[in-house]
Amino acid sequence: MISDEWERFRSWHLLFDRLCRLRGYPENAALASALCRQLGRSGEKDFQAAEKNLRSWRRGRRIPLRRNAAILARLLDVETDPVLKRMWNKTYRALQDGDEGGRTTDLDCEAPAADSIAPSRPATLSPRMALLLSATLPFGLLAAVGLPGLTVSDVVSIDTAKLPTVAYNARAFLSVGTEKLIHGAVEGCDGGPSEWAAIVDHLPTSETGIFADGGLATKMMNGCGKEMVVRAVRFIAIRPGVEELKVLNAYFKIEVTSASIKPGQGL
Repeated sequence: MISDEWERFRSWHLLFDRLCRLRGYPENAALASALCRQLGRSGEKDFQAAEKNLRSWRRGRRIPLRRNAAILARLLDVETDPVLKRMWNKTYRALQDGDEGGRTTDLDCEAPAADSIAPSRPATLSPRMALLLSATLPFGLLAAVGLPGLTVSDVVSIDTAKLPTVAYNARAFLSVGTEKLIHGAVEGCDGGPSEWAAIVDHLPTSETGIFADGGLATKMMNGCGKEMVVRAVRFIAIRPGVEELKVLNAYFKIEVTSASIKPGQGL
């Protein structure tokens, strides 16, 4: 779209919807996944709430909180076009000022604000999902939590025997509602585990699930020639499908089946 054409938009939701389509988000699933990553949310209900919010925002039924609008602007590269940025801010201010019928933000249906969420917060699971996870995941994975801000000396004092292990497998099989540690990152061969905030923006967008902070784990780092404590990358399966992704320079083929089909049996 020619930059000056953004000036014809007088409603924020119409501009937002048009921008989503231009940026490759005709549907809400991929953008909801990216939004959840930015907010540090990893539960199935969080993803569903994000999709619901996006539908409402694109239809003009509700207004996103200012912090969430800022995240959306970053995800959609609003800053790259001065005219787009000006119209984005102008139309959003009009919503807040009530110039478009006095609509107010529906806080009950709003995704939590970014600065109110700890990145390592574990997923919120229904009893059914917890039962599925307990039957399919290694012991202790459900209790894994992130420990940000660790120094190398802190890592040395950690009992690695109590940490889960990430074993690289280029093919990951999951069913909807389950999760798996698929990768891990460190700050160099002589450093500690990466901070989640340092790697989240480098993760791809998935059509079948959400990437979340997997906390601390151990992983054999072939490039360093040793097993290390890493920041684990957790994949949570949301919907059936097969996709190929590059996660922190590692190739993965991820297959997610419906809950009624066992992973590996095909879609």
